[in-house]
Amino acid sequence: MGEYKDSMIRFNKPTIRRKDLESVLNCMIEDDLTPGNHLKQFSSLLSKRLSLQEATVFSNYCSAFEAVFHLMGSQRGDEVIMPSYTRSSVLSTLLKLGVIPILVDLEEDSLMPSIEDIKRKITNKTKSIIISQLFGVPYDLRRYKEFHIPLIEDLDGSMGSTVDGKTTGSFGDFITFNFTDDSIITTGSGGMLGSNDKRLRELVVESAFVEQLMSDFNASLGISQLVKLSENIERRKKIGEYYDNAVMAGGCSFIGRDEKKDLCYSSYIVRTKTPFEVSTGFFKKNGIPIKRGLDKPLHRLLDEDVHRFRNTENLYHEIVALPIYPELGKEDIENIVRGIKTVL
Repeated sequence: MGEYKDSMIRFNKPTIRRKDLESVLNCMIEDDLTPGNHLKQFSSLLSKRLSLQEATVFSNYCSAFEAVFHLMGSQRGDEVIMPSYTRSSVLSTLLKLGVIPILVDLEEDSLMPSIEDIKRKITNKTKSIIISQLFGVPYDLRRYKEFHIPLIEDLDGSMGSTVDGKTTGSFGDFITFNFTDDSIITTGSGGMLGSNDKRLRELVVESAFVEQLMSDFNASLGISQLVKLSENIERRKKIGEYYDNAVMAGGCSFIGRDEKKDLCYSSYIVRTKTPFEVSTGFFKKNGIPIKRGLDKPLHRLLDEDVHRFRNTENLYHEIVALPIYPELGKEDIENIVRGIKTVL
C-alpha cells in the first residue's frame, strides 16, 4: 500500500438500488405518507422474518425502547443491566427515558456479558437485561433467561445470523432493531420492537404511540430492503469469507466465532494486537477507513472505574472493524485483504 490516496472510500454504504427508489416513488404517488398499508406490510414481513407474533415499527429507535418499558411497567429510576460493551445509542435512549443503566463487564474472550457480574448487580429495581448481538456475530442467549428477568435482545442493525440453527431475534422476550444507514436494512431512520407478547399490538392503538409510528414513506423503503435481504447477505458472505481466509493466514483472530454459527456479515471485526493508530495509518495509505469496534465502551462515557471492566477494556483496544458492504469495489476488497495479512 504505497502512497496515500487523495480520498477515502466510505466505511459503510447503504444498499439502495433502483427497486428501492421505485418502491418509495410508488408510495409518494399514492399521496399518503402517513402510517398506513406500507407500514402494516413492513411490520408483517419483519414478524415473519423473525418468527415473531408481533412487530411494530416506529419513526425512531428511542420509541422502541419507550414502548417496551411501557409494556413492562417500568418507571423513571428503574434499573436495566447491560454490558458496557454496547453502542452509545442504546445508552442515550435509556438516559432520555430516565432508566438507570447498570453496567457489567464481558465474559473473557467474548462479546457477551459476564454471568457472575450480572448476578452481583441484580437488585429489586432491576426491570430488564439488554444484550446486543453486536456486529452480526450471533450468540445463544438462553442462559441469560435463567435470571427470570425480561430479556431485551437488540439486533444491532443485523438480521440473518444463526447460532446452532436458531436465528438472532429468537432469544429475547423483546427484540429491538435500529434502521439507520449502518444497519443491514435501512429506512433512513427508525426502530422496531418485536415480541410474542400480544400486548404489543394493543399498545400501538394508544394515541401516544400512534404518533410515533413510522411513516409509509420510510416503510416503503424498508419493504424493498427486506425483500432483497437474502441477496444482500449472500454478497456480504462472499466478501466476508474472503476476509476470513486472510485472517486465518495472518496474525489477527476472530472473536465469538465457532462452527455452529452462520454470520450475515452485517459488520466485519477482527481482534488484533497491532496498536490501533498503526493499523489506521497503514490502511489510510490506500484510502481504506477502519474503526474501533465501538468508539468507547459505556463505562468510559459514564466515568466509571476502568479496572472493573477488564475484559471490556481488552476488547475495546483490540477489536478493529473493517468496511464490508455489497457495493465495495474489487480493488478495495483486495487492499483490505492485503492489510489484514500484513498489519493486523
